[in-house]
Amino acid sequence: MIRVIVRLVIISLLASFAAACSRIEGEAPAVSFDREFKALGNSPSLKMTVADSGTGLGHVAIHLKQKDQDVVLADETFDKATAPKTKTYDVGKLMIDKYKIQDGPATLTVVATDHALRHFLKGNQSQATKDFQFSVTPPQLEVLSGQHYINQGGSEFVVYRVSSTAESSGVQVGKRFFPGYPAPGSQNGDKKLYFALFALEYDEPADSDMKVIARDAAGNEVSAGFWHKVFPKKFRSRDIPLEDSFIQKVVPEITSHTPEIRNEGDPVQVFVKINSELRRRNHEAIAKFASQSGGMFLWNGPFIQLSNSKVEAFFADRRTYVYKGKAVDQQDHVGFDLSVVQHNPIQAGNDGKIVHAAYFGIYGNAVIIDHGTGLISIYGHMSSIDVKPGQMVKKKDILGKSGDTGLAGGDHLHFGMFLQGVPVNPTEWWDEKWIKDHILDRLKEAGIS
Repeated sequence: MIRVIVRLVIISLLASFAAACSRIEGEAPAVSFDREFKALGNSPSLKMTVADSGTGLGHVAIHLKQKDQDVVLADETFDKATAPKTKTYDVGKLMIDKYKIQDGPATLTVVATDHALRHFLKGNQSQATKDFQFSVTPPQLEVLSGQHYINQGGSEFVVYRVSSTAESSGVQVGKRFFPGYPAPGSQNGDKKLYFALFALEYDEPADSDMKVIARDAAGNEVSAGFWHKVFPKKFRSRDIPLEDSFIQKVVPEITSHTPEIRNEGDPVQVFVKINSELRRRNHEAIAKFASQSGGMFLWNGPFIQLSNSKVEAFFADRRTYVYKGKAVDQQDHVGFDLSVVQHNPIQAGNDGKIVHAAYFGIYGNAVIIDHGTGLISIYGHMSSIDVKPGQMVKKKDILGKSGDTGLAGGDHLHFGMFLQGVPVNPTEWWDEKWIKDHILDRLKEAGIS
């Protein structure tokens, strides 16, 4: 019995010793912010996390100092038994709730301690100090272009003036943002003139909110509406019968170029994965190309349609894929299918820079051209490619030859256009009058050559 008691005492002492040792750790809490900041606005967005992976947080104090004011945003003490390892603070909200924000310099100070048996039992301590500027005045914004007529699935163009304090600006259409760019060649030397190409996606509601917005470095935002009229469009719907011969043709080819899509199991299911998931990835890649596009027009005049071509499929056709009488998938065709003869030479629709010239998922062998300001054209299903990434091309330059690679049932060209990743109807860009009325004339009216 005595031996048992002795053993229990020893175990208890060892446990106490181990617990004490664990509390002798010397790592102080870490303080991190969700973003770097040099300025905050009148509705600041800022979160901060304090973390201690050892003994846990003991105390956190957050102070805001501006001029002669020292405001306590947070002051929390945590019990050792329930001490959190991490704690996140919405510092922006704390500032709004506890302080009347004023223009000028300010300092944010965070002091955090843990429960370690260091520094005469006071624990490890860390301090983070951030000097920044409160800026509460939003940028000034004025829309200069007048009436804006936009087709569902179409593009539009707006010219506006914004103050130099704006860090970013552009057009917001629903949840989509289309960045603006400084206007080149302004005749009046106004460096604050900007323009933005934007689009109303083919499946976006016709009553979607449209406005020009501008934000400064502090996060202050201003918006300005503009007169616009939307012309709703109804696009075709059609069934696409899936034959085994077609599936057996396209699935092995595409999966051989796309390791992330495995050719195993039910061929129909693999086709559906290609048609949906790979299609989405391809369009995300196009959006990335657009995000890297420069702020200058590379194109010149109207785009050209493939000469003497026959339209086999239209923009925004809604396709229901039917296999043995059962619908297995539904996707939208965001471009035109154009055919002439087998292996017909494919011309560049307009001037631009080649950003992709290789196999590209559902589009097979494809060429992608950046025309500047986020405007992208794609040429798909080609049998051969005669250009390289980085190459500058002119309108009508030969890119390669038509074919039936990717998700193509026969030799043709898939031609599509995207604006900041949003598919847009090429018929507008093929129309010289549309470009004159909607873009060139508005530039002239604003004094931009």
